[in-house]
Amino acid sequence: MHADALPQSSSRQPLVEGPRRWFLLALLISAVSASAGITVIYTMLVTLYRVFPGSASVGWTVTAYWLGAAVFAAICGRLGDLLGYRRVLLMVLAIATVGGIVSACAPNLAVLIAGCVMQSIASGITPLSMGLVRENLPARDIPSAVGLVTAAGMVSAGLIYICAGIVIDRYSWQGGFWLKVVLCVMTIAAVRLCVPKSSARPGTQIDFVRGLAFAPALCAILFAVQQIHTWGLRDPRTAGLLIGGAVILWFWARHQRSVADPLINIRLLAKRQVILANACMMCIAVGAMQLGQVFSLFLQQPAWTRAGFGLTATGAGLLMFTFNVTAMLASPWSGRVAARHAARPAALIGMSMLVVAWACLIPLHRSVVLFVPGAMLCSFGLAFAQTAVYNLIIEATPAQQTGEATGLLYVFFSCFFAVGAQAVFTLLQGASVSNGGASFPAAQSYVVVFGYVAGSALLGLFIAYALPKRRGPEHRPNVIEGAGLSGPARMQ
Repeated sequence: MHADALPQSSSRQPLVEGPRRWFLLALLISAVSASAGITVIYTMLVTLYRVFPGSASVGWTVTAYWLGAAVFAAICGRLGDLLGYRRVLLMVLAIATVGGIVSACAPNLAVLIAGCVMQSIASGITPLSMGLVRENLPARDIPSAVGLVTAAGMVSAGLIYICAGIVIDRYSWQGGFWLKVVLCVMTIAAVRLCVPKSSARPGTQIDFVRGLAFAPALCAILFAVQQIHTWGLRDPRTAGLLIGGAVILWFWARHQRSVADPLINIRLLAKRQVILANACMMCIAVGAMQLGQVFSLFLQQPAWTRAGFGLTATGAGLLMFTFNVTAMLASPWSGRVAARHAARPAALIGMSMLVVAWACLIPLHRSVVLFVPGAMLCSFGLAFAQTAVYNLIIEATPAQQTGEATGLLYVFFSCFFAVGAQAVFTLLQGASVSNGGASFPAAQSYVVVFGYVAGSALLGLFIAYALPKRRGPEHRPNVIEGAGLSGPARMQ
């Protein structure tokens, strides 16, 4: 996030050196808890396929998480403004803790998915942490603190792949959820001890009921996508859910545009570059951002399926950590390209990398020696493209609206990530292999997924090419140079 997107510190006195360090430590621990939310679920996907053999609903552990994340991301920041960031952050962590316990003790898949929905409230940790940064630090320290917190999220996501893998391999899949519970409890203690109390600030009156109407509409669309394989595209139930969801979304967008204080400010989409940047993010969310669950599943899938390499959860976690570290190198490079030439060329480079990398996995996925470099390029291109999209938003948005614009981008990302997650799982169910009751995607299903992601990136490349060209130094100050990836851009 660019420094101009952040308002000046509040009227309260900034923290002095000693308490400031403990305050930042608490926020770093919070970033770890936020990263653990979905990362642990990715790590245990193969195990869940074994525990619930033949179930077509395992994919909803991911889809439900990201659907909940889209909803909670839209309201947590607003509630923080009204009730105080610290108070809402503690509430978020408490609910995420209960969600981890529910999933760990779940007697069936439905209860496990319900627990994942509760855990998805962890998506609100990032905006609340940014609010605490603005509230407690002097203006000159805000950009560096934002970069520190977001970088911690990226690194911790890779570390959690390893830790969750060790716990799952040596204990049980429930141990992954207990790991999340422990992290949330530690974070609650750190926030209570090291973060100053936030004063409640009465804000504008927001119609949360109608503002959240996009949630049931998106549920209808996601369910239709999941059932396409069973019902078929011509089934009236499929068409009814898709059309009904789209109509509700249209009325919701119309309502959000008409009210003075919308929950999600659709009016920010008036500029061509903002619209196209959000479209690029949609292409990334439905495709390349599915890297976490696709690669984690593929790396751990038993070798007898002739798809995957049969790694343990720990081994897969080590490789996923390597991919995350690779992604950290891409963000500064993308920022430098945007600073020198504007964000459009950076977006074109990032999207081109994604097209090439995912297309190359189609012939290279049979050899781990060839697959790993290809996967690293996928991760690198993803981070490069996402940083470019953030810079596209910042280029086209006035400083006083950058926070709203990037928040809207997060909501779009979360919604379309949920759509993409369900689409990928539907494609993976297209062909399967079974043995002893355990069922896994066949090799041809992975080929279809790799082609699907390459196609979505190609669409994003065409959209990026349609972006308006910007030249001259007047557009260069408002870009991120290697600030890292925040919220949805974080590799998980």
